[in-house]
Amino acid sequence: MRRLVLLVLLIPSLVTSPAWASSQSLGFTVAPVGAFLLTGTPKGRVAGYAAEVGWSYRHADALAEVGGHVASSQFLTTATPVAVRFTPLRDSTIRPFVGLGASLLVPHLQSVAYQAMASSNMLVGAELSGGVGVELGQGFFLSTEARYQSFSTQGDPLSGERQELGSAFVGVGFRM
Repeated sequence: MRRLVLLVLLIPSLVTSPAWASSQSLGFTVAPVGAFLLTGTPKGRVAGYAAEVGWSYRHADALAEVGGHVASSQFLTTATPVAVRFTPLRDSTIRPFVGLGASLLVPHLQSVAYQAMASSNMLVGAELSGGVGVELGQGFFLSTEARYQSFSTQGDPLSGERQELGSAFVGVGFRM
């Protein structure tokens, strides 16, 4: 019975045409060079260096792609599990994009961010991002990205009391 279930699960990958598989790509980016500026904290402004790991999924010649990232520094960690990115130049060698998504912020120090709720240390917010990817060949690419994130300081994501986070990253990625 287990073999039958395994075969049923593998059939879609066995009958998938190579043309369909080559029309999609999953990209991973490692950006060890990054900086951030967080405003609206109890200490005022907090700045520092950060690193990021990102991902993106797209179809060939598509106007949009789906992506996300996790960025961390000694003060905080941010994550955007899903962001929609619009790519007007589609499959060109130089691919600029503008994206929009939902973000999470986890401060490592209580003095860096306001406590969201007594039971949680996570702030919820929105993200606006922009960047450029430059294909280097053989599935590798250079990536630059700037991001603006706005987080609620209350338990309500639509609260008027906000913290803003601006960040920029430079990294290298590869496509599978």
